Parts: sequence; C-alpha cells; structure tokens
Amino acid sequence: MYQIHRQTDKRQKIRIAAAGVLIVLFALGMAIDEGDYLAGKHTSVTAYLQVYSAFPLLLVYIVPFDILMKRLGQKYGLSGFELLTAVACGAFIPAAFAGEVNDGFSGWMRHLMGRAYSDAWLGSLETGIVEELLKLGTVALLVYLFSRKSRQDYLSVGMSVGMGFQIEEDLAYITESGFKHVNSAFPTALDRIVGALGSHWAYTGLAAVGLYLIVRSRDDHHVRKGVFWIGCVIANHALYDTPIGNVNLFSALLTAAVVLPVLFFLKSPEMAMDKD
Repeated sequence: MYQIHRQTDKRQKIRIAAAGVLIVLFALGMAIDEGDYLAGKHTSVTAYLQVYSAFPLLLVYIVPFDILMKRLGQKYGLSGFELLTAVACGAFIPAAFAGEVNDGFSGWMRHLMGRAYSDAWLGSLETGIVEELLKLGTVALLVYLFSRKSRQDYLSVGMSVGMGFQIEEDLAYITESGFKHVNSAFPTALDRIVGALGSHWAYTGLAAVGLYLIVRSRDDHHVRKGVFWIGCVIANHALYDTPIGNVNLFSALLTAAVVLPVLFFLKSPEMAMDKD
C-alpha cells in the first residue's frame, strides 16, 4: 500500500511539473506571438482596422472545424475545455517557437553558405522537421496531462493543436502582408483559406496517430508504422513548402496524401473499439 501511494504521489508531482512547463511555454509563446500582429510605431489605427478586418474570413474553415471537433468530442468523451486548450496551445507554443527557430536557422545558414543557401529547399526541409516535431511535442504533453490514452484522443488533440498553429500562422501571414501593402490583406487571407484543407490540422492529426502507435505499441511493427506516418507528414510538409507546392497538381496531390489518411483513421472501426 505504501509503495502504491509513493508511485501515485510521484506521478502527481510529475504531472504538476509538466503543467508548469506548459504554462511557462504558453506565456513565452504569447509574448513572442504578440509581435506578429504589430506594425511600425507610426502606423495609424485605420491601417490596423483595415488589416485586421481580413481576419474574419478565416471563419470559413474555423467554423466547420469547430463543428467537427464538437461531434468528435461528444463521440469520444473529449471535453470542450480539453480541445480548446489544445487549440490555444497549438497557437502559442509551437507556432511561436517554430518561428524563432526557423528565422535563426535561415540566418545562420545564409551566413554559413552565402548565396549557395536556398531557403526554398533546405529551409523547407528544416521548417517541416521543426514545426512538426514542436507540434507533436505539444500533443505529447497535452495527452499526458489529460491522461488520454486512446487513438481517438491522440488524433483529436493532434488535430486541435494543428488547427491552433494554423490559425496563428494564417493571422501572422495576413498581418505581415497587410502592413506592407494594405490591399494585400484580403488576397492573403483568401490564399490561406485555399490552402487550409490539407494544412496543419491534418499534419498534426496524422503525426499524432503515429505518436500513438509508438507510445502505445504492442510490437516493433506498430513502432515502425508510427515512425512511417510521422516521416510522411514531415516529408509532405517539406515538399509543400518547396517550389513543387506552387504547382497546382502537386499541391492537390500532397493535400490528398495527408487528408485521406486522416479521414481513414476517423472512419476506422478501430477508432470506435480502441478504449485502452
């Protein structure tokens, strides 16, 4: 009995420490992300309103996603608080730190390689690796804190973290382009909406399934499958950010390659049976 009490107490302390890490990262992320929505010192209030007025266009994909997650939450017993927390953490943890790492990597490589460095290729690979691993780390922290263990939990939390990342990234793109040329805010918002179908919500959802297969593996076969799905997500993301992703046909193929597996897992009978 004493041994069990000690183990329970130890797990409780680890969970409190993990929650503390999450809160610190969240606070730091908020401070970092704040700069994404600010212009120069002498920017007028009118300019801010003109740029920010493009933000509501993103509701085109946010509202359907919200409806989907409410249904999944009701079906699998996930609370709205858990899913909303996952969205918020996706926006303020991996999104913030990925931007800092990506900028630092690009600057370092340009200094090291000069004109030989191509952000379109080598930078895209780095971006795919960094962003997907940071989002996946956020998913791992959340499912641990929520004591979630089933595949549907990992998938739902992963999709929510990815959606938070996606929203923050889209808002940052709109702001950046809008403050350079105010007439670019709405075209940028529309461009981000077009790319939202197979974006971060799908990347992180699929990678989270890979994480589930690794963490909850019963044998090496499941581990290999988990590594395969995470590797596929990183490769897909990296290719999408290269010039290949600017070709409509390849962009559509890359989108299908990440969305179809997510739909498969959502419809899989194992999702309904998996309660361990």
